[in-house]
Amino acid sequence: MVNALWVDGWAMNGNLRIFFGVLLLLVSFVTYSQPRNNISCGINKGYPLTNAYGPFDYTNPSHASEIPRVLSSHFTPIVERLIAGTGNPTPYGDIDYTLRAIPNYHRALFAMSKLQIRDKTLNTVTTKFYSASCYFERAIYFQPKDAVVRMLYGLHLHRVGELESALKRYKEALLLDPDNPEFNYNIGLLYVDLKDKDSAVKHAKIATLNGYPLDGLNNKINRMD
Repeated sequence: MVNALWVDGWAMNGNLRIFFGVLLLLVSFVTYSQPRNNISCGINKGYPLTNAYGPFDYTNPSHASEIPRVLSSHFTPIVERLIAGTGNPTPYGDIDYTLRAIPNYHRALFAMSKLQIRDKTLNTVTTKFYSASCYFERAIYFQPKDAVVRMLYGLHLHRVGELESALKRYKEALLLDPDNPEFNYNIGLLYVDLKDKDSAVKHAKIATLNGYPLDGLNNKINRMD
């Protein structure tokens, strides 16, 4: 009897896994076909973000059990490495779905930033997916206390040459987590590009004191006039 229950239990769990897999595929098809508004970024001020599945907060432990279902179906290794989608030649749809279901999933935000920079689609007018900036704006709106999202947004803006906007986002991240070594390191690199040596030195010291292992920032500072 015990063995029968054990077998039946696994059979039921397997059916549930199949059910959730099919459900996610259906939901992803429906949501991918809906137009994306790159003016509002799909944000209705005063109202929470909505999605057919989720949305879930990556930083909320109570949502942790839901996240692997999304990632296993959409944010696979080939998607994260920007090779292809799970059922499409490009990973746009899968990363879009991931960020609609988990708006502040850090690795997917970073992947979309890299993808749009690589493909030069940052300023492409389309209703198939949001701009990288929109995904970051949605993530901040969804979870304003997630400092990593603001740091990644700053990194994205820094990479595309929007230095003053990048500075704003890095400062926001540091307000939430002032001693974070990576945040201080990145804003230090930005200050080097802005030719502000004193500020670069200040943040390099904080990064070093908090254990950041790389010397690139100090090397850049030493080469400044």
